[in-house]
Amino acid sequence: MIGKTLALGALLLAVLATMGASTAAAGGGPSDYASCIVTVDPSTFEAGDTVTVTGSGLEPNFETTIEFNSVTVEVGTATTDATGAFEVEVTIPADAADGAHTISAVCDTSGNVSSTDVTVSSISTATTAPGGGPLPRTGSDPQPLVVAGGIAVLVGIGFVLVSRRRRNASDH
Repeated sequence: MIGKTLALGALLLAVLATMGASTAAAGGGPSDYASCIVTVDPSTFEAGDTVTVTGSGLEPNFETTIEFNSVTVEVGTATTDATGAFEVEVTIPADAADGAHTISAVCDTSGNVSSTDVTVSSISTATTAPGGGPLPRTGSDPQPLVVAGGIAVLVGIGFVLVSRRRRNASDH
């Protein structure tokens, strides 16, 4: 009895494995692209900025829609390559509110969607001026003041030592 049960189980596994292999070879079923991945670089930006959206694991040769999901605005489209990957630059809506949002892409013709969390921040992290050049230098160089302060301390120590010697000499 146990032998027949094991043989039946092995036959069932073989049939299921064959069915899975034929589905994958035919292009897959609706759930094959449910685990696609979308990333955004940078993930923190200002409203109106342009960011790079990258995806992998999507349906091959598929035109996907990229959405900014605080108010669900389509910000771009991209066509995946033969491996199901894409990379596209999109512009974030200029009126996007500060805070947490998502950017999503449709993964396949079945409507599977992948999203990634992003942050809109009005605090700039720019290291260049708006015109593209370096930021203007503000403040001063503290080195001359540090050197002058060090000299003043040494002169003060010298006066203390000289006055102690004079006092000790006059006491004797």
